[in-house]
Amino acid sequence: MHEHDERRDRQRLEAELETEQRPRTPLQLRVPNDVGEFAIRRFVEGVISTLKRSPVGVEYTSTTLLGVKRTQYIAQGDGAVFQKRMYDPRLGWRETSVRQLTVQDELVARLTLDRPSEDGQWARRRDVCRVRPVDVLRNR
Repeated sequence: MHEHDERRDRQRLEAELETEQRPRTPLQLRVPNDVGEFAIRRFVEGVISTLKRSPVGVEYTSTTLLGVKRTQYIAQGDGAVFQKRMYDPRLGWRETSVRQLTVQDELVARLTLDRPSEDGQWARRRDVCRVRPVDVLRNR
């Protein structure tokens, strides 16, 4: 029963997002986008739920003049804490631990990006947030 409810909720979420933006694949969203904040929050909730029950993580990739930056979130234990991995072409990889609420807030902020980011570069259509297997993320 629980699995059926999760599947139904995910299908409803995907249908909501599909009506607001095209093209889109399941559990992937490009930035900037024309998706409303409510739908983005629902998308992020779906991603967090998937991260807590599957061996996957979420990766936000942004392209700037300095190269490709990556931010990855991987659930630890019961999913209350996440490993946050950040890659900057100038600094290499850095890691820290963050709480679930921080992950949600950061993803929503990035996915609603429609103005210059903190480094002064405009978000480009190449920016993308997607769910990937943990082994793929760790080997990047």
